[in-house]
Amino acid sequence: MPPVPYKIHVFDSRPAANKVTFDQGGLLIPDNPSEEQLSLILYGTDLQNIGYIDNRTSDATTTYEKSVTVGFAFTATQSITTEVAAEFDIVFAKATVSISLTLTFSEEWSKSTTETYSFQVGPGKEAFTYQGYVRSQILRHQLSDDSYSWGSLGTLYTPALVTRNQRI
Repeated sequence: MPPVPYKIHVFDSRPAANKVTFDQGGLLIPDNPSEEQLSLILYGTDLQNIGYIDNRTSDATTTYEKSVTVGFAFTATQSITTEVAAEFDIVFAKATVSISLTLTFSEEWSKSTTETYSFQVGPGKEAFTYQGYVRSQILRHQLSDDSYSWGSLGTLYTPALVTRNQRI
């Protein structure tokens, strides 16, 4: 039986750069393991609008295809490498929408990929489609002086999609 992955905590907002925060993140493999340790910290879940169809004055069904990013995208040239699988629970709550999702953090999330989704809106209807995302940042632990500091910013674009007939 494979080992049970440990849980990564998802914070509401970016926490303090310290050992408590470091221990609740996803452990990464640093370039220089004798000098530093790295932990991926997840925080700030949200939904972004990725599509809207106004079909209220039409008698036809309209189809819309959208390519979306899924996985991690960093502001700096950064890739993530981990040897340990970990799970994290995400709740996206905005207005009247709430989505819960459990994901496994592993090598497959180390870079972003593109997936295409197709949306259909029937006659006389309108629809707004949203994708869930989580902010992320690498927390560095310098072993020489036992200090913690923030590294590259990133975003985890999840496969969680939700469609509503009203803007949220």
